[in-house]
Amino acid sequence: MTPELFAAAAQICRRFVPAGGYGLVYGSQAAGTDRSDSDLDMVLLGRPRLGYHAMDELITAVCCVHDDFGLPADTEVSYETKLFATYADVDRAVGLLCFPRIAGVLRPGPVVVEPSWLNSPTFAQRLLLNALTSEHVFLGGNVARYRADRSRAEQAIAVLAISMLEGPEITVPDAVRVLTEAPSGARGKDFLGYTPGSRLCSTVQSGLASLVARNMVEVVDGARFRRCHGRGDQVGPGHAA
Repeated sequence: MTPELFAAAAQICRRFVPAGGYGLVYGSQAAGTDRSDSDLDMVLLGRPRLGYHAMDELITAVCCVHDDFGLPADTEVSYETKLFATYADVDRAVGLLCFPRIAGVLRPGPVVVEPSWLNSPTFAQRLLLNALTSEHVFLGGNVARYRADRSRAEQAIAVLAISMLEGPEITVPDAVRVLTEAPSGARGKDFLGYTPGSRLCSTVQSGLASLVARNMVEVVDGARFRRCHGRGDQVGPGHAA
């Protein structure tokens, strides 16, 4: 992500983010893995939902940045779906309500490449959870709220991994494996959007450490984590600043 592109994205954030909100860029531009066909993935967050006219102006501004920097526009997921999220959306995302639960176990499925699914609230919440827990760039706004949401999201993906693995104990490599590849073999953007690497390891480690502090899991032999009395299989939205 070039300084000029960052400045343009930050200007959009300052113009459109509601009071008390914040903005992020995520995806390949934030991770530095962008290619010639990479678009700009950004999301603004705030308590109230943007009105129709404000949302239309936001979409126009983002399209102009794509044109100015020669970036392709990826509209497979509509801008109305992915450009703005409320704090209620964050609560649903970190509460893992965007994933089905079968016999008490969270079972995220692969991405369904079908317009109604890609533009559903469920998929929007999956994108939001990924934005907060993968490589991203903070554009400005409410730093305290951003840090609280990021912490809750890190805890959420740790809980997701614990639930998916089902066993009594978990390691960071176990969590990375289950978060990056579905039982069907789907990976990356076809699954949860994660790839193995130091960033995901760090995020999972941070989430597990937070769960230890909340007495939801305990550390075993320094490298393994064990559920505390069955509490490691769910997490609520919690409280944010």
